[in-house]
Amino acid sequence: MFMSLSKFFGFLFYLLGVCHAPLALAAAPAAAEKTLSVDDIRQKAQAIKDRRNLGDDIKNRIVAAYEESIDNLNEIERLEQQTKQLKTALNTLPVEIKQAARQIGESENQLKNRKPEKFSLFPADELEQRLLMEKTRLNDIDAEISRTETLVSELTNRPGAIRNRISEIKSKQTLVQQEQQRMATRNDEPLAEKEARQLLLETRARLFNVSLKALELENIASPQQLALQKNRLHVLGVRHEQGRLLLDDLENHLIERRQAEIEKAQTELAQAEKDAEGKHPLIQQATKENMAHSRLLQDIGKRMETFKAHNAEIERRSKQIESDFQRAEQRISLAGLSPVLGNLLREQRRNLPRRADFDALVDEIQNEIALTSLALFELDEARAALFDINHALMQRIQAADLASLDDTAKLRLRTELRMLLSDQKELVIRLSAIDSDYARMLGDVDFNLQQMLTSADKFAAYLDERLLWVPSAPVVDADFGKQLARSLWWFSYPANWLKTVTDLGRGALDHPIWLPLLLALVIAYWRLRLSVKTALTDALEKNRQSPHATGFADLLMILTGNVMLSLRLPLMMIALAWLLDLNRAAHVFTHAVADGLWAASLPAAVLQLAHRLFKPGGAVYILFNWQAFAVRLVYRRLRWLRHLVIVCVFIVTMTASDLFSEHSHSLGRVALITLMASLSWVLHGFAHPIHGLARTFYAHSNGWFTRLRHVWYLMAVLPPLVVIGFAVAGYYQSALELHDKLMQSIWLLIATIALHALALRWLAISRRRLVLQNVRQKRRHGETAVTSLDGSVPPVDDNLHDIGKISQQTSKLLATTLVVMLIIGVWMIWHDILPAFSVFDRIALWHVGELVDGKMVEHPVTLTSLLLCLVGAALTTILVRNFPALVDLLLAGKFAIAAGSRYALIQLVRYLLIVIAFLMITNELGGSWEKVQWLVAALSVGLGFGLQEIFANMVSGIILLFERPIRVGDTVTIGDVTGRVSRIQMRATHIVDWDSKELIVPNKQFITDRLVNWTLTDTITRLTLPVGVAYGSNPEQVERVLKDVVRSCDKVLTDPEPVVHFVSLGESSLDFTVYVYVRELGDRLPTTTELYKRICEGLKREGIEIPYPQRDVHIRSIADGIMHKQGWAT
Repeated sequence: MFMSLSKFFGFLFYLLGVCHAPLALAAAPAAAEKTLSVDDIRQKAQAIKDRRNLGDDIKNRIVAAYEESIDNLNEIERLEQQTKQLKTALNTLPVEIKQAARQIGESENQLKNRKPEKFSLFPADELEQRLLMEKTRLNDIDAEISRTETLVSELTNRPGAIRNRISEIKSKQTLVQQEQQRMATRNDEPLAEKEARQLLLETRARLFNVSLKALELENIASPQQLALQKNRLHVLGVRHEQGRLLLDDLENHLIERRQAEIEKAQTELAQAEKDAEGKHPLIQQATKENMAHSRLLQDIGKRMETFKAHNAEIERRSKQIESDFQRAEQRISLAGLSPVLGNLLREQRRNLPRRADFDALVDEIQNEIALTSLALFELDEARAALFDINHALMQRIQAADLASLDDTAKLRLRTELRMLLSDQKELVIRLSAIDSDYARMLGDVDFNLQQMLTSADKFAAYLDERLLWVPSAPVVDADFGKQLARSLWWFSYPANWLKTVTDLGRGALDHPIWLPLLLALVIAYWRLRLSVKTALTDALEKNRQSPHATGFADLLMILTGNVMLSLRLPLMMIALAWLLDLNRAAHVFTHAVADGLWAASLPAAVLQLAHRLFKPGGAVYILFNWQAFAVRLVYRRLRWLRHLVIVCVFIVTMTASDLFSEHSHSLGRVALITLMASLSWVLHGFAHPIHGLARTFYAHSNGWFTRLRHVWYLMAVLPPLVVIGFAVAGYYQSALELHDKLMQSIWLLIATIALHALALRWLAISRRRLVLQNVRQKRRHGETAVTSLDGSVPPVDDNLHDIGKISQQTSKLLATTLVVMLIIGVWMIWHDILPAFSVFDRIALWHVGELVDGKMVEHPVTLTSLLLCLVGAALTTILVRNFPALVDLLLAGKFAIAAGSRYALIQLVRYLLIVIAFLMITNELGGSWEKVQWLVAALSVGLGFGLQEIFANMVSGIILLFERPIRVGDTVTIGDVTGRVSRIQMRATHIVDWDSKELIVPNKQFITDRLVNWTLTDTITRLTLPVGVAYGSNPEQVERVLKDVVRSCDKVLTDPEPVVHFVSLGESSLDFTVYVYVRELGDRLPTTTELYKRICEGLKREGIEIPYPQRDVHIRSIADGIMHKQGWAT
């Protein structure tokens, strides 16, 4: 019975153990905490590493679990310490808050009851030292305020972060519990791995529990910590105000003291100058120098006051920008972007300082710093010269003529001059000190200005990325019609326009000088308009009759005339707007009308000019050879679009003021929608794939551009519709910004098209000039190829331009340039409004260290830098490949340049462009010359040894281009190779011989071997013709015949004079040599052939024989019997 009960209870305990295994595992952390420490876990991990019966994967997993458990225990210990600190802080925080509040009251009372200090009791040196100390103290307070503001911002956002963290930890706790339950029922893992995994889960569970406790305590303490930090921030703000006031008092007192001293010294010196009248020139000169120093002191004091005011304003604006930036970040992070906040931030965005507005101040500061540095250098020299007064006194006395003075006068002169030099030394010392202060102040102003502009740029970039998606107006709904009716009534209200007319008249009457001048300008423009119209008609008629006679200057004159004729309406609008703005006290409606006129004048000018140019039979059709259907299409659209655009732009700008926001959201929105809808319709007609301007191109092309014609169509039509969508949905301010960017993009596109048309016209004129040059060149050379030394035909003259190749290269270069200009322009217009364009600046690929003021500063190399380098490399490649065509077009018809000189120029500029591009790309990617010079040196040495011959040829190629012993087109002989130089490249030179075979000769041979250049400096060469006549001929007769033959040949030059010499008595002839000169290499063989023919005819005509080669054999002895045997016996 007892045994049965014991088995029953044992089985029952087993079931209870299985069912309550999770509870046991959950309670295990307490046991683990008691039994296992960090050292114990490290021992277990080391034991696992030492075991050899486990695989590497299992070992790695077990060791990783133990290491994570160690990290968890260390984090638990840290959190427990943090929890203790938070508990202590909860007890001390109320006391600290009360103390901070009491400090606030005391600081405010001190600020309120502040009394000015008596700085006049202290010497200037002590005040200068105190000024530096107070500046340092104020900078420390600023740094503390910045840290406290950051802490307040973190504490403000901390409750939300704590809630998110608690939710995250609870989710992870659930996962850990589920994992522990699964571990209790799994038996397929090795025991050691299971033990490590269980320990890891236990430490995680404990870590989560401790983290929750710490977060709960932090959540409780966070409001009190925030209150304490706000009180401290308040105290720091009051202390900062006290320090600023004290600093201002110090600076003002020092400036006033300096000014008083300067005025006192000025008065004394003025009196001294009066007293010096009639005295010795030495006294007068020293007095004048002292007066000049005194005036400089006074002038620098005034400039210091000016820049002090600048500095105070810059510091105020900088602090305001930083404060606005921080508040904007806090508001956006807490409540998001609302329409009210969006309007406020837009106003702040409009009021942010721009760098362009401070360019003049920056230039002035830099100029003042340079002048002050130079003045300090000169003052140091003056101080050195006046260091020993006696020496300076003796130098001046020795340089002067004192022979006419007696001893008493000399003594008096020395005494007065010594006093003046002593005063001058003191003035120089004071001037040096005040110049040093001035230079320091200029540095502070420049630093604060750059800080302000940097803060403004950051704030502007932050707002530009967020304000686009903030609604600023009600959505267009059923009540929109009522609002539009009220706005139309306001716009057409007669009293408003009557006020405008009245303000216009008052502005003209208040400035009577401007009205006659304006009338005179109107009359002058009208008279000029008539003369321009007549000249323009004559020029177009001349071009219509003889299109090829119109040069590029004539083209520019015709376009300028069209611009002048198109300015009538824009100038009227500008004049009215100017007259309205003259009356500063005008009604707000009047100023709104003036703003609308100013804004509408630019599109009016552009559209009026385009309407005039695209008239049927106008300048575009005549000068630029546009197809008739394209001209008609553009003209029909512009005929009604120009009036609509002017009116819409006027209304949109007029209602854009904050005073008319109600009308801007109704009437201005309707005008914007109308403008964008009409623009979309016009772009639909221009970009239509079938009926648009490019239909002829699409019909005759099947490239990628043609295949994407529907994409271009959508890109042209959709942007105005997107602006309309923004306006209708209530994002009116965003729609206005997009409208401005879109219009800027359209103006950029129009300017690009105009430049393209002008460039094509200039290219056509240049190509025509090149064709004429080729024709003249062919006529000059008789359209015959140069004959070689052996009579064959060499390649075509290199002075002839390859028109087809030039056209292809210039077209590619022009297209690339315009596309790059368009891309850069679009980037500059849109990058500050679309985050997609500016996100590349935040992608850092790597960092580059730079030593600045002895400290290593790292700068990121962003994806933008890499993209710019790729674009730069592509542009450099295109420019280098197409540079010859650009040179031909620029030099055509203007400079006479030989083919060799042209080739040398092109090659050298190509190498220069490659080097410049390489250095710029290297610098953009962070590899400055200081960093890569050693690598370049090492590579140069290594490659110099390994590729010695190649480097020798490359250096020789550069020498050939600079020294130019050979040029492209020269005929040369190098070794056994003779031919014409066709190309000089970096490593080798290409020579085409008379068999039209292209030989590649390493450049080194032209430098080290003997070279014959037949056409280097003079193309005249000498021919040597040997002639032999029979013995018995009369030498004088032969010489006369040869000279007559030479004189009868046209290609033989008379200067130098041909020469005939009797040179030797040959074996079978009397030998003569004829020396003649021909003009160029190609005349050598034809002249040789002609001379030999005439020599044969002349000698034959005179009966002079040209002998055959002969030799007489005289036999001295012969063997007996040979004569009889051969039958030769006589």
